Amino acid sequence: MKKILFPTNFTELSFNAFTYALEYAKKSKAKLIVYHAYNPLTSKVEAQKFYDKIDIENFINKKDKFQPFENIKLAQQAKEVEIKYVVNEGDFLENIKKYIAKREDKIDLVIMGTQSMQNGLFEIFMETKTLSILEDINKPVLAIPEKAIFDGLMNNIVFLVDYREDEKKALEDILVQAKFFKAKLHVLHIDLAHGESITPLMENFKNSIELSHYDNVEFVSIDSIDIKETLQSYCLNNKIDMVCLINHRRNFYQRFFSYSLTQELLSHFSIPIMAIYVD
Repeated sequence: MKKILFPTNFTELSFNAFTYALEYAKKSKAKLIVYHAYNPLTSKVEAQKFYDKIDIENFINKKDKFQPFENIKLAQQAKEVEIKYVVNEGDFLENIKKYIAKREDKIDLVIMGTQSMQNGLFEIFMETKTLSILEDINKPVLAIPEKAIFDGLMNNIVFLVDYREDEKKALEDILVQAKFFKAKLHVLHIDLAHGESITPLMENFKNSIELSHYDNVEFVSIDSIDIKETLQSYCLNNKIDMVCLINHRRNFYQRFFSYSLTQELLSHFSIPIMAIYVD
């Protein structure tokens, strides 16, 4: 992992999420890019408080450091993390997609704060269409719920699987990230079908993954009728710090199910959720 993009709207919510982004960059030795899109016609009150304190044109042109983030960097003893500040003028969604598409900074991971709405949906920065941005940018996205509290550690990571072929590459990538944090990786299958024994399928899947470089991995299968309740219970009992899941593009059902599940988890969990999109 070489570059992590951290979009911000300069609110307390984004400061909280920044602690995760900074630690991720520190552990993975990645460059952290703090990104903001400034639209003078639609800027929210929270961002305007920041704009009122600075010369926004000068900030855009010179890419000055944003001191609150620098203070967090100092507090987390992350002096070695290289941070690049980018501010563009225009619509946030369109600008961030264009920026990610640029070859100047090839983004490996996006980390951003999310805020729960009363209607049960999530809006990113209160400005864009729910989770649709995650599909548009086609990059792994680590969403940090507003109530998430980071203690600086990431000891346990869950990766939800259905033992599909297209999950293997994503799992191997998560293994690398687990290694960064020296975390235990829980490869979790929640069996809603209640059919034949899942053990042979699990063993075949497990044996097809290269695990020789990291052995702190546990494969778990749980029979259940409620994926959200089961996952929540598992996370609490095992002190899970992050949940990773695949969001499929393959067909409408898979797309709808994984999209809805991501929304449900973000709406009810205080645990960061990483959504990984595959075709």
